[in-house]
Amino acid sequence: MRLLPLGTNGFLPGHGRQTMSFLVERAGALVLLDAGSGVSRLLEPAARALLGDAERLDVVLTHYHLDHLVGLSYLPGVARGLALRIFAPAPPLTESGPEALAALIAPPFFPVTLERWPMPVEVRPYSGPELEAGPFRFAVRGQDHPGGSAGLRLGDELAYITDTVCDPATARFVRGVGTLLHEVWLTDEESAREAAARTGHSAAGEVADLARRARVRRLLPVHHHPRRSGEELVALAAELRRRSELEVELAIEGVPLELGR
Repeated sequence: MRLLPLGTNGFLPGHGRQTMSFLVERAGALVLLDAGSGVSRLLEPAARALLGDAERLDVVLTHYHLDHLVGLSYLPGVARGLALRIFAPAPPLTESGPEALAALIAPPFFPVTLERWPMPVEVRPYSGPELEAGPFRFAVRGQDHPGGSAGLRLGDELAYITDTVCDPATARFVRGVGTLLHEVWLTDEESAREAAARTGHSAAGEVADLARRARVRRLLPVHHHPRRSGEELVALAAELRRRSELEVELAIEGVPLELGR
């Protein structure tokens, strides 16, 4: 199974990074985790190679904030030949449900509705505790974030935890997973200095502690603050590595990673 990071920033693009989106491939089947501006990278060679001769693309959204779904509007341009299934969270995972997509992907914000896209589109609500998207079987849990969000676990290979406060229950949810993608929005210094900015998000030290307690094999910090430079991300990863005593790797957009190794 392979993971292709397409967007690793939160809120807005910056320092050459797009907002949150990750393509997972297993034996030719594809699932897209979130649909931020990183969806634009589906035009790039690494993504085209993974797309190959696929006929369908499943998209699993964690919540409805724009930095996680603006790329849905790109799909008619970057995935025109694929049938789409969009798995959209519903209460109690999130306060809103798939009706949010119908409001966004429609005039005046978009030229046509989902029903008039140039490929088949199916929207499926999900509310946990499990989600099946083709061959991908996810465990699902609700998270503490304004409007709600969903945490996802794909077997023992991958967990995707973003847009949430650092929650002790997450450690139980991701225990023993091979690769943990967990948001690290703030450094510890920023968290102490900017308490208001922390609402609904996680800081580095508590994520490192969580990953260590959960005994994950590899931690990939994601949902980076857009002001964070590449050099600052390297330093952040080094601090996470020191504190967690785990393998910590920066996900590079457009560079695939092997999962389950």
